[in-house]
Amino acid sequence: MGNYKYIDLNYLNDLSLGSKDFMEDIINSFIKTTPGSIEKMKESLAKQDWQQIGGIAHKLKTSYSFMGMTDMVEASKELQECGLKAKELEKIPALLEQMTIAYALAEEELKQELSELQS
Repeated sequence: MGNYKYIDLNYLNDLSLGSKDFMEDIINSFIKTTPGSIEKMKESLAKQDWQQIGGIAHKLKTSYSFMGMTDMVEASKELQECGLKAKELEKIPALLEQMTIAYALAEEELKQELSELQS
């Protein structure tokens, strides 16, 4: 495992019990589904569908914890809270922007890790 700035795969490595295939599957799934989830939250923001945002954020929380992205776990918790309780709605756009940027930065490192796992 590389030394990364945006991700920390120690938890995922422990969870996988050293299985490279398991780690690859989880990372690939994260890369495949997370951008769509973020996009769906942005669409929900435009529709003011707060429950949808809260629900998606709840699911993302676990994915971010697997990737060791603690800032995004916290952002997900906050989005979940804002969405499900329809409160502090003014925070949602900034949190989504933060999530978009963090994903883009993490994606590079995750792809690097995938290539190391496959070699």
